[in-house]
Amino acid sequence: MAERALTRVQSLRERLDKTLSTHRNEILALLSRIESKGKGFLQPHQLHAEFEAIPENNRQKLLDGAFGEVLKHTQEAVVLPPWVAFAVRPRPGVWEYIRVNVHALVLEELRVAEYLQFKEELVDGR
Repeated sequence: MAERALTRVQSLRERLDKTLSTHRNEILALLSRIESKGKGFLQPHQLHAEFEAIPENNRQKLLDGAFGEVLKHTQEAVVLPPWVAFAVRPRPGVWEYIRVNVHALVLEELRVAEYLQFKEELVDGR
C-alpha cells in the first residue's frame, strides 16, 4: 500500500512571494495605479476596475498566479501610501490580511489586530 505524506499548505504570503519575484513589473504597475488614487478604502469593484485598466498581457500574467487569487478573493483594500493592505477571504470563515509596500515591493502578513490598526491609522489621519 502506498504511503501518503502530509504536506503543508503554503500560506498566502509564501505564494505571493514567489509571484512577486516572477511578475514584479506587472504587480508594480497595478499597485502603483491603486496607490495613485491616494489614501482610502477600495471595494472589490474598484480593485477590478484598476485591474482592467492595465494592459491585457499584464492582466493575464497576474491572473495565472497567486496575485490573481488575491484579487479574486479581496473584500477590501486599504491604501495608506506607500502601503496597500488587502483583506482576503479565500473561503468562508477564513480571512488573511496582507500589505505591500509599493515602493519597495515588500510583502507583510498581518494579524487581525494589525490590519484593524492600519485601518484606524487611515481614519485617524496618522
